[in-house]
Amino acid sequence: MALTRLLTERDPNGRATRWIVGLLTVPLAVVVLSGQTVVPSGAITPTDTTTISVPATLPDPAILSARLKAVSTKDIKQKSVIVTTTDGQVLATRSANTPLTPASTMKVLTTMAAVDILGADRTFATRTVDAGDGRVVLIGGGDPFLTDKASTKPYKLASLATLAVSTATALKAAGRTTVALRYDASLFSGPLFSPRWKSKWRTYEARVAALEINSGKLSNGKASTNPAKTTANALAKRLHAAGITVKSVAAGKADATSTELARVTSATVSTIVRRTLLVSDNVAAETLLRQAAVARSKAGSFTGASANLRDWLIARNLWASGQRIYDGSGLAPASKLTTAVLAGAIRLALADATFAPVIAGLPVAGETGTLKDRFDDKSERAGRHTVHAKTGTLSGLAGLAGYLTTADGAVLVFAELGNRATSYYRVYNWLDREASVVAGCGCR
Repeated sequence: MALTRLLTERDPNGRATRWIVGLLTVPLAVVVLSGQTVVPSGAITPTDTTTISVPATLPDPAILSARLKAVSTKDIKQKSVIVTTTDGQVLATRSANTPLTPASTMKVLTTMAAVDILGADRTFATRTVDAGDGRVVLIGGGDPFLTDKASTKPYKLASLATLAVSTATALKAAGRTTVALRYDASLFSGPLFSPRWKSKWRTYEARVAALEINSGKLSNGKASTNPAKTTANALAKRLHAAGITVKSVAAGKADATSTELARVTSATVSTIVRRTLLVSDNVAAETLLRQAAVARSKAGSFTGASANLRDWLIARNLWASGQRIYDGSGLAPASKLTTAVLAGAIRLALADATFAPVIAGLPVAGETGTLKDRFDDKSERAGRHTVHAKTGTLSGLAGLAGYLTTADGAVLVFAELGNRATSYYRVYNWLDREASVVAGCGCR
């Protein structure tokens, strides 16, 4: 047998595969290379040029586990870790079936359910309609990135600036220059601020509404307590600038026969998902989960959306005893997930093209999003540029869940959660150093 070359290639998701390309001079029943057995699909003639896929060498589980155990866990009372291959072979584990608070690693599950239920190309419309009797109704369609001022950002396609001009044009064409503006945010229901969130967050944590602008924040950075009314008032100002007098602004609804005046359309779910994961956008995650619940005829509320996510996880064999879900963002400290389930979700996302936006949205260590400034010391260097993972942070806890490519070219999935620590910065060091151990590990 003559082998002409050995290559390591990566697919679009970064998976590494070793390829042996060569000219086989004699038929073989079995080829054994680097401890791997490859069985050809048929007889090979002396003129066959054959490509044989040989998996990258995996770390020895005992050595990998020992090196992970050596990473300091000082001041972290609860730890959970799992490292697996992309097909589920467990290489290292530590309390992987113990549910802990996941913080924003919850967004991996939220965005996966959203893109699966809604579809990657789904968009959301914000509309104005003529409700008769001089009334124009602004109807929220659950666009998490609706803005007041027009933006050039690809995830911020819809704005009140555009909607106001189109609405004013339609009104003037009908000979109308004075209206009463009503606003309808009834697509979602229940409280805007979760009773499971800490009350001290009320000043700055955005509410979740089907109609809101600028991610629910006011110009001073504080959270709007009534996002729908804030949005309607902003539209009234823009209509006035476009030559339409708005004599009143109040909550209201239009019936199904109302004539549409104008609409602006959001970015696709795919784009929204990528942005949500990259910067860990809480209100976008909550909005996506509500949209998924509404699409399945469930209440667009914290309760309805959480129950819908639980049902989706059960159907995908991603549910474990003791898990609890109270929101889609991971802000609720009472939510609990296992690292085994988080790793299982990442494996599913890597294996199924449906979830490509989720994989594309994962921050990259030392490069993008919430991991841009992480993996910042010498002991974490091996993880830079190769760890793709969702972060999670709350007071005294943190998490990391994603995938990486080892020094030997093996793509491995991992999930880590640290709870009840002196600070989340202490957990960051542990998370990043453990992921870096895996990334730099030959471990044989």
